[in-house]
Amino acid sequence: MFRNILKIAYRNFVKTTLYSLLNVIGLAVGIASCLLISSYVLHETSYDTFYKDTDRIYRVNMTNIWMPEGGVMSSTVPPLALVLSADYPEIESALRINTMGSNIFRLENDRKMTSYYEEDILAADSNFFSFFDFELLYGDPASALVGKNKIVISEDVAIKYFGKTDVIGEEMLMGEERTPLTITGITATQPTNAHFNFDFLVSIYTNERIKHVENNWIWTQVVTYVKLVPDAKPEQLEAKLKDLAPTHAAPVLERWGISYDEFLADKGDWLFYVQPVKDIYLNSAAIGNRIGPVSDAKYMYIFSFTAVFILILAVINFINLATARATVRAKEIGIRKVLGSVRSQLILQFISESIINCLIAGLLALGLSEFLKIAIENYLGSTFHTTEWTNVSTLLIIFMALIVLGVMAGLYPAFSISAYKPVNVLKGQLRSGNKAKWFRNALVVLQFSISSTLMICTFIVYQQLQFFTEKDLGYDRENVIVLNWADKLGTHLDKFHHEILNHPQVINASVSMDVIGRGSYEDIFGDVASGYEQPIAMMKADERQLETMKIDLVHGRFFKEGNKADERSVVINESTMELFGYTEENVLGQEIYYGGDDMGKAKVIGVVKDFNFYTLHAPIAPYIFYHINAGSGVWGNARVISIRTREGNPAEFIQFLENKWNAYVDNAPFDFSFLDQEYENQYRQEQQLGGLFAVFTVIAILIACLGLFGLASYVTNERVKEIGIRKVLGASVMDILSQFSGGFGKLILISLIIAAPIAWYAMDNWLSQFIYRIDIQWWVFVVIGGIVLIISSFTVGYHSIKASLTNPTDVLTDE
Repeated sequence: MFRNILKIAYRNFVKTTLYSLLNVIGLAVGIASCLLISSYVLHETSYDTFYKDTDRIYRVNMTNIWMPEGGVMSSTVPPLALVLSADYPEIESALRINTMGSNIFRLENDRKMTSYYEEDILAADSNFFSFFDFELLYGDPASALVGKNKIVISEDVAIKYFGKTDVIGEEMLMGEERTPLTITGITATQPTNAHFNFDFLVSIYTNERIKHVENNWIWTQVVTYVKLVPDAKPEQLEAKLKDLAPTHAAPVLERWGISYDEFLADKGDWLFYVQPVKDIYLNSAAIGNRIGPVSDAKYMYIFSFTAVFILILAVINFINLATARATVRAKEIGIRKVLGSVRSQLILQFISESIINCLIAGLLALGLSEFLKIAIENYLGSTFHTTEWTNVSTLLIIFMALIVLGVMAGLYPAFSISAYKPVNVLKGQLRSGNKAKWFRNALVVLQFSISSTLMICTFIVYQQLQFFTEKDLGYDRENVIVLNWADKLGTHLDKFHHEILNHPQVINASVSMDVIGRGSYEDIFGDVASGYEQPIAMMKADERQLETMKIDLVHGRFFKEGNKADERSVVINESTMELFGYTEENVLGQEIYYGGDDMGKAKVIGVVKDFNFYTLHAPIAPYIFYHINAGSGVWGNARVISIRTREGNPAEFIQFLENKWNAYVDNAPFDFSFLDQEYENQYRQEQQLGGLFAVFTVIAILIACLGLFGLASYVTNERVKEIGIRKVLGASVMDILSQFSGGFGKLILISLIIAAPIAWYAMDNWLSQFIYRIDIQWWVFVVIGGIVLIISSFTVGYHSIKASLTNPTDVLTDE
C-alpha cells in the first residue's frame, strides 16, 4: 500500500511539475525561515544558562542616583558587596567586577617592545570563577585572581602577544606606569551567549583606586553579583535591602556634607534590587549592562510570531494550491471511488502526499537555513544557536515536526477533495463552487495581510533607524576624526595640536578629556547660593571645543585662550541652568562647586544649547564644561584631540597624523576613529534587528507571491474556455486582463485594510520605548499598499496576459 501511495505521489508530482515545485519551494523557504528564526531566538534566550550555579546567581541593581528622575541602573558601589556578604545570611558570597576602561598593554621581548591599545579589560574579585565558570585552558581558577597584579587573558590575546597559548607565568606591562602583571590563566574561547566577555581580567586590587573608594557610596563603577544560599528566596532578600542605603550610604554622604534627603530629591528611595543572571541580557533594556550588550525580550516575541506567520504563509500556499488543483484530480478520485476505494484510503493518500512534500521541503530547508545563517552572520553580525545535525534527538524532533506539519497542511485538501461524488465527476459536472472559492480568497487575504503588516513594520523600523542617523544632536559628528590617547604625547601635546591646526585640511581641533558622544563622567555638583547638590555630567575641554563640535552658545561666552581666570570658570547647558533654577537674566556670574577636590568655586561664564551626549535612548541631562586645565589631577589626565576636517579623502591626512605621532611618540601605537562611525555603532543592535526583520519580511512576501502565482495559474486554466468565449465576443486583451487582475486586486486591498491598523498599533507600541521617535505618517501605508499592489499585479499579470493571448480556437474546438 505504501509503495502504491509513493507511485501516485510521484506521478502527480511529475504531471504538475511547476505547481509541485512551487509548493515544495514555498514550504522549504517557510520551514527554513522558521528554523532560522528559531535558531536566533534559541541563542538569544540561552544567555547565562550554562554556569554551574546559574539559578543562584543574581546581579544587584540600584536606584539610578545620577539621573534627576531616578530609575534603575546596573552600576553599583564598591562597599556594597562587602556589606552584603557580611550582613545578609541569605547570601553565600558576593562578587565585584570593575570596568577599568581602555588601556595600553606592552610586551618586552628580545629588547623589542610590542604594544597595543586594548578595550575589553575587567577587574574582578578573586572568587570570580566560582560565579562564572569560564573554561581555563591553563591556570587554576581558584587562585588565578588572588593577590595584586594578576591577570587572566583570552586564548586570542595569548596568540596575539606571544604566538602561543601556554604562557602561564609570563609578564605583561599595563598602562603608562608599566605595571608588571603575571599571567595566571588562559581562557578558552568564551561562549557567545554570556552577558559579558573579556580579553583581559585582572585581580581587582590591581586597580589601585579600588582601595581608596571601598567606603565610597557614589563611585558607581562596579557591578555587584551575589550567590544566594540554596533555597534562599530572592524576594525576601530584596525586602530586607530596603534599609541598606539609609543605614550605610546616608552616614557617609552626611560626613561629606551632602544631605541624603536632598540628594535623593525626585528620585524616590535609594533601593537595591536583585535580578537573576539569566534575565540580564533580555530584561535590562532600561537598566543597562555596564560590562556587555543587552537585548530586549519583546524582540524575541516579535521574531517568534514572525516565524509562526511565515510558516502559516507557507501552509496557506499548500492548502490553496491543493484545493485549486481539485478539478485536475477530480476524475482520478471519481474513477478510484468507482473501482472501490473508500474515502479513508483517499484521505490517507492526500495526507501522505502532503507529508512527502513536507519531508522534501524539510530537507531543502535544512540546507537553505544553514546558507542563510552564514550569509546573515557575515552581513549583519547576528549570532545563531549552533545546531547539532549529528544529534539524533535534534533530527528526530525535526522529522516529527515535519510529519505533524504535513498532516495539518493536508487535512483540509484531503477531506475536501475526497468528498467528491463519482457520478458528478464522471459527468463533468464538477465545479470548484463558491464555498471553495471563498475559502481560497480568505487564505489569500490572510497571506497578504500578514505580508503587508510585516512590510509596513519593516519600513517604520527603517524610518526610526534613519531618524537616529539624521537627527540633530546639538553637535555635528560629521567629518570629525578623533585622535585617541593624546595624553601619550606628554609635553609634545601643545606642539602637536598647533601643527594639526596649521594643516590645510583642518578646520578646527580641540583637546578634551574625551569626545562628546561616548558617554559621560558624572559627579556631584552644587549651587553655591542655595547649597542644592545634584549629580551632573561634566567634560574638561579647551577653548576650541564649541567651534570644533559645532555646539551653539546661547548666553555669555566660552573659554578664551590664555585667560587664566577661565580655569576657575564653567560653561553649563540649558538643563543645568534649569536644574539650579537660574534664569537668562541671572545665570552669568552664578557659582557652582564640586565637592571632590579643593579647587573651590567656579563662576558660570556661559550657557550652551542642550545637546545629546548620551545615545538617543536617554533624554538630555545636565552638563558642565570645565576648562582643560581645571582641577589638575582631578577626573584623570586622559586626553583626546577632536579634529574637524574639510570634505574629501581623509587617507592622506590620517597618514600625516600618524607620521607626526610617530615623530613624537615611540612607546604607544597611533590610534584614531571617526566620530560618525562611533555614533552608528551605538545603534548596531537596532540595525541588526532591523536587518533581520527586513530579511524575513522579504521572505514572507516572496512566499505569498509564490502562492499567488500558483493560484493565478490554476484559476486562469480553470477559466480558459470563458476567456476564449469572451475573445470571440470581442473582448480585448486589456479587458480580460482587468477582469482577472481586478479580482485579485480586491483581495489585496482588503488585506491592506486589515494590515494597516494592526501594523500601526504594533509600531506605535515599539516606538514608545524611545525618548526620541518618529511619528507614523499616513503616506507610509499608501506607499506600502502601492508596492504590494504592484508586486501582486506582476505576479498575477503573467498568467492573465498569457491566457488572454491564447487563440480561442485552441480552447473551444471540443465545444
